[in-house]
Amino acid sequence: MKTLPHLLKPLLLLLLTETVTAGGIPLTTDDLDIITAINSNQATLDVLSNDDSGILNDPFKAVVAVCDISSSDMDCVGTSFSDGIGTVTVNGTGSDNNVLFDAEHHQSHQFKFKYKMQNSANNPGFAVATVDLAFLEVNTLTDTANNSCDATMCSLRTAIAFAVNDNEPTVIKFKRDMNGTIALNNSLVINSIDLSIIGPGADKITLSGQDLYRVLSVPIGTERFYLAGLTLSNGQTPNQENGAGILIESALETRLENIRVTENNAEDNGGGIYALNAGLTLINSEISYNSAVNNGGGIGITGGFGSDVTIINTTISHNQAGTVSGGLYINSNFGQNTTLKFITAAFNAAGVIDNQITGNGNVTIESSVFEPGLAITASNNFTNNSIFQNISGTIVGNNNLTDTTFILSPALTEINQSGLHGHKFEPNSLAYNHVDNNVGNPSCGNQITTDQFATPRPLDGACDAGAYEYLLIDLIFATGFE
Repeated sequence: MKTLPHLLKPLLLLLLTETVTAGGIPLTTDDLDIITAINSNQATLDVLSNDDSGILNDPFKAVVAVCDISSSDMDCVGTSFSDGIGTVTVNGTGSDNNVLFDAEHHQSHQFKFKYKMQNSANNPGFAVATVDLAFLEVNTLTDTANNSCDATMCSLRTAIAFAVNDNEPTVIKFKRDMNGTIALNNSLVINSIDLSIIGPGADKITLSGQDLYRVLSVPIGTERFYLAGLTLSNGQTPNQENGAGILIESALETRLENIRVTENNAEDNGGGIYALNAGLTLINSEISYNSAVNNGGGIGITGGFGSDVTIINTTISHNQAGTVSGGLYINSNFGQNTTLKFITAAFNAAGVIDNQITGNGNVTIESSVFEPGLAITASNNFTNNSIFQNISGTIVGNNNLTDTTFILSPALTEINQSGLHGHKFEPNSLAYNHVDNNVGNPSCGNQITTDQFATPRPLDGACDAGAYEYLLIDLIFATGFE
């Protein structure tokens, strides 16, 4: 038998190794964090994002089959797979194609499937994708109420009803690129143990009461409610009722973030928002152009023990009330803790006093601007780094300017394309770099890392007082490049 010369054996081994490397074995990774809607319709799942073709300088990779996770690699040959609740289908051919997912029974569920990937040399790789059906997707601006929240029709009202009956934490989102106004046929009522409604942005979706109905009610029995990224407008309450935009009554925990509450009218208190004995957190929001016949044109709050309130990075502006506090009215009683940080309450009008905080609860005010003034008769108040005309009451704290007015421009302007409006100022404003992080507890750059409009805090060394942080680029253009 003839044998290869001794020197040719390593050469042949090298050639064989290079041939295998050129063909490549795909490097596939299980996908464990895919999230999609309970009522998905042709939702795109990019399962290839974490995978590699296995061939140097040749990124071609394509999904060619899907199957049950219990199937052997050899038997994974189909282009569609269903577990009875969801269906996944290979979408198209060629490099970086994807799969489409459809939900069929509209319930929370974890869907798993195996997929087969090939590179340009037709060498396969296999991995498992885990898809959590974790939220409902609103796909219509129509305010309908029916028993179906599916891929063809799911209104916000129906999605909320689904959440009430679900008896588990539920998230509601909106279809991508959805834009417009949902004209309500009645008030939306939240009565869920744990519900989150996450809108695409305050400039995208508006919930309108059509000057006929309160927009949103969060009644007693609601445990946790989160609302973000929406505008609530044109709410109206009849018969001396409170809270035309949002009424929160004895609910345990309500968190409102990146919302705009505007042009609502209450026949009693709290034109924009009224909270009665309820836990409330309001962050990065705008409360503007609301009105109340009595107190708190923008926000009215009455509470006691256990109903703590926190408001951060929020503009309360151009609201009006017939009696007291066109902007912010707080009646904080024993045992309630109220914290206001980086608030701008400006150009609100009332029969008496534009902003008022009263009662014997615990009140902390940090790094805020009240233009022109604030009456704080709450006996247990700690106020630091703030700017306002002291209308009445005794201020306890440091680094406050309490005899100053007219430091802001009256114009409300949209900032950072956020869909939210605020009051800008120039570097010569008293609000600019006013906050001393060593006084009180402003948490500037620590817990409070941005302003209302997502501009980082601090800029240029120290935080600005109020909801707006002056942009450094604005400073450059204002003073030149020298």
